[in-house]
Amino acid sequence: MIKIYGKNCIREAIRANGELQEVFIQDEISKKDTAFLELLKDKKIKYNLVPKQKMDTIFGTGHQGYGAYHKDYTIYGEDIIDYITQSPKRVLLLDGIMDPHNLGAILRSVDAFGYDAVVLPKNRSCSITETVAHVSTGAIEHVKIAYVNSLSAFVERLKKADYWICGTDAKGNTDVAEVDLSLNLAVIIGSEGFGMSRTLVKQTDYLISIPMVGHVNSLNASVSTGIILYALKR
Repeated sequence: MIKIYGKNCIREAIRANGELQEVFIQDEISKKDTAFLELLKDKKIKYNLVPKQKMDTIFGTGHQGYGAYHKDYTIYGEDIIDYITQSPKRVLLLDGIMDPHNLGAILRSVDAFGYDAVVLPKNRSCSITETVAHVSTGAIEHVKIAYVNSLSAFVERLKKADYWICGTDAKGNTDVAEVDLSLNLAVIIGSEGFGMSRTLVKQTDYLISIPMVGHVNSLNASVSTGIILYALKR
């Protein structure tokens, strides 16, 4: 079970038929948000009206008056390849993303731009936490997430399934506009500190970069992801 908090996060879980065990609403807010209470009653979801102090104790101070216990999210493993290869998909691979805020924001972009799955290595990766769920503002309800033993080995499996691999690097020599969007694409985003591993760089079919004209030559990983996924959505 995982705790989620924030009205938008909980509303999206309800909309996506996420399995909420119990919802908590700050009693003062419940008096103003009768529509939300009616939604919970309509969906037959158990809820409690509690004082702010108890909300803070259970969910911390960033709950905005709304919190819930959510059944653990479904996390896939190596078997995600079966789903990915059923029909052409768009897949995002994350190499060394450790910050839960980054992962949560990345999930929002993944959902916004129609990607079907996010694949991370079991080592050197952020796990699915309350912060990830909160920052994703509900996107986590719609994105399949998998952890695999080796990202490099998974890339080889994607290649055998007719996927083309798009790596991202500041030294990339391919303009994103040159990528053939009719192909099955898997995009790799590396960590902010180290970028993609050398092994993954060698496995890419395209190594693309984001043209920048400012004085700072790097972007937050979640920002880079949003730009790249949007550009490949054109």
